[in-house]
Amino acid sequence: MLRHKLLMILFSLTALLMVLAVTALWSLQRVFVELDHLNSNAAVVVRQVNELNTALSGIEVELYALQSGRQNHLDRLIGSVQAVRDLSEQLDEHYVLQDAAIRPAYREMVDHLDGFETIVGVLATSQDRQLALAHNLGALDIAAQMRRHLLEIGRHVQDHSQSEQAALTGRFRWLVVAMAVGFLIVINASILLLLRTAGMILRPVDRLVQASRELANGNFAHRVTLGQVDEFDELAQAYNDLAGQLEEKERNRIETLQQTALTLNHELNNAIEIIELQLSLLRRQSSGDEAFEGRLRQIHDNLQRMARVVGSLKNLRRVVLTDYVGGVKMLDLAESIREDEPAATKR
Repeated sequence: MLRHKLLMILFSLTALLMVLAVTALWSLQRVFVELDHLNSNAAVVVRQVNELNTALSGIEVELYALQSGRQNHLDRLIGSVQAVRDLSEQLDEHYVLQDAAIRPAYREMVDHLDGFETIVGVLATSQDRQLALAHNLGALDIAAQMRRHLLEIGRHVQDHSQSEQAALTGRFRWLVVAMAVGFLIVINASILLLLRTAGMILRPVDRLVQASRELANGNFAHRVTLGQVDEFDELAQAYNDLAGQLEEKERNRIETLQQTALTLNHELNNAIEIIELQLSLLRRQSSGDEAFEGRLRQIHDNLQRMARVVGSLKNLRRVVLTDYVGGVKMLDLAESIREDEPAATKR
């Protein structure tokens, strides 16, 4: 039925819009989560690289202090080296460090860190000042190389972060375009469905309105055929049934009037024949009185007029009423016996 079709169309459009909206929100949420994850990971990696730089700077300060003889104890230096080791292991836990462009620099830094720990151990046990000085210079050289590798790691991390942000921005751009295209398609489809639905309603309404005008004009033979199975088709069937009942009642009424006209015509003809016979006798007895004969002719003409009026009722096609004096309705005989259907009738 029509209401079921309308409900299905509205439900389908609503469900499609809901699915599209939920999909768009889910996709945007994923993009924002990935962007937040990328920013947070990048910030952690940058912070740890800065901490490694700070720790290396502390190691270099300790080495320079040992070289100048201002410090003889290696406890702080050993603690700084251990801090660098811990920070490098923490840095290795991030997925960014698994990138092929970053991994070689990180491995070289770790290898230098192993050699650096060995040199620091030798410094801690060396009693020869010249040998200790040589190891001190070697440690400074290794620290400089580690700083260079760390700077390279930081540059690669920044490039990796920028490339991931660019890829995520591209995904976001395509997602926005896909959402816009999807909503445009859904909106256009909704418009087409609504126009089709409007046609399903307006076309039968126009035909039913036209049929109602025909019924109001007395054209009871008019029928409506919609060719669709819905509430409008039921309404058209109800109209056709009503028109058929009115047509049948009109036919019965006209048949009744025609039978009445036959009866009146028969009785009136008998009376007219008697009156005509009496008029003939009076005309013979008038003795040439023109005034009297004129009255007799007037009576004869009115009798013929009455006979024609009653006789025309036998040819009644429809009942057409017209206004008479004082608002009284009277049968319009000329229109009622016409063969063709009048444009408009006053019933």
